[in-house]
Amino acid sequence: MFSKLNMKYHDMQEDITKLKEELENLVDATAAIDETLGEDGALKLFMTEAMISVSDDTATSYVEQLQEEKQNELDEKRDKLEEMEGQMRDLKSYLYAKFGSSINLEEQQERQPWQAFNQAAEDCARFGD
Repeated sequence: MFSKLNMKYHDMQEDITKLKEELENLVDATAAIDETLGEDGALKLFMTEAMISVSDDTATSYVEQLQEEKQNELDEKRDKLEEMEGQMRDLKSYLYAKFGSSINLEEQQERQPWQAFNQAAEDCARFGD
């Protein structure tokens, strides 16, 4: 159960990262709309397979609507992530109480390439190679 929850947790973290990127893109889109204020026909929305010319107000309201939807989705996912963190803490406590140090449920930190090189150098020095 812990492994499934851990996988879902990591998937949720990826979803949150993607949503943050989408929100940043929408902020950039708002800035682009502001730059084209007053230029007739300068704004086009890509809808399915067609480009539609829209007014500044229409484009702004469309992007604001998308931002609100993405922000709501992000907030929901953050809430679920916090809930998962609580469940994982509870499961860790239970599993460590039951199995002690014979299990390891902690995340392994990714090593940087230089850390692997340093470890290899230490191993060579230790074994005389």
